[in-house]
Amino acid sequence: MGYQDALSLATQKLAQLSAEAVCKNCGARYEGGEYSLPWFNSLVLVTSASVTHQILWLHYLTATGVKEPVGRLIAYREMASALFYESKFIHRAVKPMVNYFGAEPKKLVKSIMWLGGHENRIGDASATVNVLPYLPITFVLWEGDEEMSPEGSILFDQGVKSWFVPEDLAVLSSLAVYELISADKKINETSLPLL
Repeated sequence: MGYQDALSLATQKLAQLSAEAVCKNCGARYEGGEYSLPWFNSLVLVTSASVTHQILWLHYLTATGVKEPVGRLIAYREMASALFYESKFIHRAVKPMVNYFGAEPKKLVKSIMWLGGHENRIGDASATVNVLPYLPITFVLWEGDEEMSPEGSILFDQGVKSWFVPEDLAVLSSLAVYELISADKKINETSLPLL
């Protein structure tokens, strides 16, 4: 199934639901016939996003997930049938995070806090941020040394299982990592000295 087919199916599924129920369930807003969704610390009109974002957000809007964190962090591989997608998850999300932030792990924490998250005490640097209203993700880095390269992990509250299937979660994690990279670049731009 192509992206346009997936988008069409997700749009049809959403159209069958009450906008009031969707907003109550997912923390979305509905105005003028369109949904807006908090993405990190910004409210984004769903139809204004890329097709990839739209498909994932529509899947989120049509899910019935848990609103309160379960309080137990899980690795991606703990999702049912996630092993089939784990290599894609590592390639799309974990490696880009480690490649970009691994040499300076504190920049990861700074980017997450800039996007409304909070620092944790896991690994050498870690922080958690709500990517979507009821979906916290924890990003972790371990510093490398002369013998070992930096390593990273992306962890989820166990409640994520009620919102996304593993394939969607791999893509969502990738989009989230690139949002963190973009945030770091914006932070650097705002801290450049004026000429």
